Amino acid sequence: MAKRQALIEKLWLIGAILVDLADDILDETFEILKVGAEWLVDLAGSLVTVVDWILDHISWGITYFGILFLRRVHDTRMSLIKYRRQIQNGAFYFIVSGLAIAFLFSHYINYSYSYNGRTMGIVREQKDVLEVLDLASEELTQEYGLKVAIDGDSDITFKPVLSFKKEIDKPDNVLKKFTYMGDIQTKAYGFYVNGIRIGTVQSEEVGNSVVQTIINRYISGNAGDYDYVGINEKVRISEVDTPLTQINSKDALLKIIDQGTINEYRTTDENGNETVIKEEVPILTVKTVGEETFTETIKYETKTVESDSYYEGDEFVQTAGSDGKRAVTARVTRLNGEIVNREDLRNEVIIQPVTKVIIKGTKERPPTVGSGTFILPVNGGVDTSSFGWRWGRMHEGIDIGASTGTPIMASDGGTVITAGWNGGYGLCVDIDHGGGYMTRYGHCSSIYVSVGEQVFQGQTIAAVGSTGWSTGPHCHFEIRIDGVAYNPLDFL
Repeated sequence: MAKRQALIEKLWLIGAILVDLADDILDETFEILKVGAEWLVDLAGSLVTVVDWILDHISWGITYFGILFLRRVHDTRMSLIKYRRQIQNGAFYFIVSGLAIAFLFSHYINYSYSYNGRTMGIVREQKDVLEVLDLASEELTQEYGLKVAIDGDSDITFKPVLSFKKEIDKPDNVLKKFTYMGDIQTKAYGFYVNGIRIGTVQSEEVGNSVVQTIINRYISGNAGDYDYVGINEKVRISEVDTPLTQINSKDALLKIIDQGTINEYRTTDENGNETVIKEEVPILTVKTVGEETFTETIKYETKTVESDSYYEGDEFVQTAGSDGKRAVTARVTRLNGEIVNREDLRNEVIIQPVTKVIIKGTKERPPTVGSGTFILPVNGGVDTSSFGWRWGRMHEGIDIGASTGTPIMASDGGTVITAGWNGGYGLCVDIDHGGGYMTRYGHCSSIYVSVGEQVFQGQTIAAVGSTGWSTGPHCHFEIRIDGVAYNPLDFL
């Protein structure tokens, strides 16, 4: 406000000086005209005398024109004297109007400012922009962590504009616009892999740190422990001009690298059909070469031994196999941790592997059809409950007591018709021997056959248990003819 008041006072002082100057000019003009008029009158009188003396016939013309000229001069002088005040007032109004126009011009003609061709806004004076550039550069440098410099001579341009009813930026607003503008160009470093820029970082040190972070993922201990550690691809970090918003942090660039890239190639089969193959590959590949010592599993071997002590189709493991271990020292080449080449230098067996031995039966199997003769299904069992009435109901078989897991054998050859849960019998096996004969083996703990399977006399079909309605481990054994239960002891 004080500056504006001082400006108005200066303008009024200039106007007063101009008015005084105009008055002086008019006074001088009047004096000149007065002297000139007197001189012309004298000259005219002399001319009249001379003309009268020389040529009376033309004196009237000279006198006429002389008198007319003098009259004009006289009229002009009188007009100047008469309108002196109006002329002074006109000059005053002219000066005041000029000052008003100059004031309006200075008030509404302001400056549009641009950054590298991008219009930012309007300011009253160019210094409103130039004075905040250093502060804006400093804030951007702190925010992005790299040197940002906005040059007022090369980056900023001004253009006078009519700003009537337009928003005028104050220095604070100018500063905010620069600090929030992301396309400000700055110096940064492009991160190139095989000639392709995959990102931009703040400094060369950040780029080298990214490379080292990738390498550290695939080495243990110090890099000096390896014969070779490096990146397979050609990596270049060089200075570039870039907008601030396109600069990647270290973590952002690592994320780009971790995403990998897609290689696309075409193959053609023998029929000429073309196929496009897309393969995901890493952007950076860490190669390491060095000696490594590690334990390695030695797979056990399997050996099959034939024996005529067992029936054909019977197999069982006589000796369980187990893997061995050995310590191996090798020169290993890895790409991103995966072994691509290995040269064994020495190895030492720590644990010998144990060969797995399988016994395979070769003895001819007995017939799987009923022979009409039956054997006791459990060796060494004890008859714990006989055939007949018991506890008010008919016991339709015999119970052969034995410890849980004792093998149960087929009493005669035949076809399995039941192998599973059967009510009070629990786990149960029924075998059809043909000719109406059927045997049942109840309360088993395990079943080794399935429905439809043909078995021979003496083949293990289940194991003694206590499932279903049972008071202890035993095998409930029945012989039925055409569905009617008979005492098994009569057939053994």
